[in-house]
Amino acid sequence: MNKVKVCLVGTGWTATNHFNGYKAIPEKAEVVAVVAHSDASKAKVETWGIPKIYRSFDEALKDDEIDAMDLCTPHYLHAEQLIASLEASKHVIGETPACTTIEECRQLRIALFEHPNQKAATGHICRSWSTYAHAKRLVSGGGIGDVFFLSSNYAHQPDPGEYPSGNTWGRSPRARVRLGISYHSVDLLRWIGGDVDEVSGDYTPDARLAILKFKNGAMGKVFTSGSVVRPYTMSLSVYGHKGTIVCWWEEEILHGYLHKSAAWNPESLDTMPLHGRGSPEWKYEMANFVDSILQDKDLVCPLSEGLATVETCLAVEEAMTHGTRVRVTS
Repeated sequence: MNKVKVCLVGTGWTATNHFNGYKAIPEKAEVVAVVAHSDASKAKVETWGIPKIYRSFDEALKDDEIDAMDLCTPHYLHAEQLIASLEASKHVIGETPACTTIEECRQLRIALFEHPNQKAATGHICRSWSTYAHAKRLVSGGGIGDVFFLSSNYAHQPDPGEYPSGNTWGRSPRARVRLGISYHSVDLLRWIGGDVDEVSGDYTPDARLAILKFKNGAMGKVFTSGSVVRPYTMSLSVYGHKGTIVCWWEEEILHGYLHKSAAWNPESLDTMPLHGRGSPEWKYEMANFVDSILQDKDLVCPLSEGLATVETCLAVEEAMTHGTRVRVTS
């Protein structure tokens, strides 16, 4: 295989970003088909110049020309579409969250076991942000010593028109899944700090707070709010015995610093433009997925990791509901 032939499932904001990501790597991938259910979606895709437009997901799965499915669909469809893609011998990347229930996590783990030759990824886009990837390399390389605390704040009060899905499929009761806390922040901390053993948490109408105890002994904190009065932010702090990493958004740029002393002489990490505003993370994510197929490279976020993040978030939701500590199970 010289080039991966992809079918996009969905045509919204995320699918558009995925399409542009593949378009940026024409030597490796080509979007040859799109599943567009509505007339408006079909009209949008026609402007992209895609050869095949399917009105049915099941019909697209039967197309032998398609190597990989890219699922940019409502999250309550992810599990069944991921499993169907694997059973149709397609490689697959599914948007976040990977699924919404513990039972779906179990079904997907079985599917991964039964289809070991298919590449399956979760689109946790934060793992493709250069600043966080730099932080990950520093921690993995021992740059700040043993990590003992991590935190992330996800604070965002979106404009009512920012996410059109809120007025379409997002109105469905099936879309109102509760995962306890921001799964983007949880996945970022899991990527840096490893698997979580136990969680606790609390919430008010305006704020949600989760405490994570990692299997390696480190502690973590995630704060989420949609009631903030500030620009979008998703921060990261990582504390080790030999250094500290701090990353945050400032004037639409993601910055990062590595501190190795109490003096103000930090080393700068890679910077990156604000997410979804012409930044290159989608190119990086799509290239990693395609390279895993063409070159058998490791996935930045394999589906198994996406499932572990969902399992952690569901444990947080249970802890908040019952006011107790909860062990994370897989």
